[in-house]
Amino acid sequence: MKKKLIIFDMDGTVYLGKNLINGAKETFDYLNQKKIDYVFFTNNSSHDLDFYFRKIQNFGIKCSLEKNFYSSVEVTLSYLKDLGVHLVYCIGNKSFKDKVAKSFKYIDRYDENVTPDAVVCGFSTELVYDELKGACLYLEQHELPFIATNLDWRCPIEDGLYIPDCGGMCEWIYHCTGKRATVMGKPNPVMIDYLMKQFNVRKDEIIIIGDRLYTDILVGVNAHVDSVCVLSGESSSEDVKKYEHKPTYVIDSIKELPALLEE
Repeated sequence: MKKKLIIFDMDGTVYLGKNLINGAKETFDYLNQKKIDYVFFTNNSSHDLDFYFRKIQNFGIKCSLEKNFYSSVEVTLSYLKDLGVHLVYCIGNKSFKDKVAKSFKYIDRYDENVTPDAVVCGFSTELVYDELKGACLYLEQHELPFIATNLDWRCPIEDGLYIPDCGGMCEWIYHCTGKRATVMGKPNPVMIDYLMKQFNVRKDEIIIIGDRLYTDILVGVNAHVDSVCVLSGESSSEDVKKYEHKPTYVIDSIKELPALLEE
């Protein structure tokens, strides 16, 4: 198949925690040899892009911070700017809040005398109860935009284990307030539109690869681009059979990607 841009999920697709998935390095060597562009896109907003750049680079994979990395954080910030907000109530790690602070004023504690323009939730490994409490109080009392960087329920780590992700946090807020978040990361197809412009490619020249059906595969369905589900992370072959929206292809891991692209 002829593809000019490959969009990779990272957690569960390229690596699991600190471990590179077997054959991943050889796959990227193949892509570089064939001069096929690739982008690492993560829904994970708990780290800045420099963290992922250093991690991928340390695995020995050729990459550029400016060209090869994009995340739900960048989509979220662009959306907030389009909304014209000034003050944001922010849940997330310090790195996420620091990124928000470059473009907006933010608060991360409830103040009955201050009303933000929007409530924003990112994946936080530094979460404290008062942050969730404050978000709920604002959303219960005011008609505010509620925006989430991503809706992943859990994040894969080593040894087949998982930790709670942003989607779980948003569920807590929903069950308290009845308010659902507008999700900026996968499966929102807006990130595909951005990358099409950046790399000057058509949809039929793109393929997205990931391990989560409800984010990585669904964004491909929503954007009408080809998708590959790898069975190295969250989803099993049984999950694929049961899921309503099917990937274009299913492979065990990205080790098999070169052979698929040669078909």
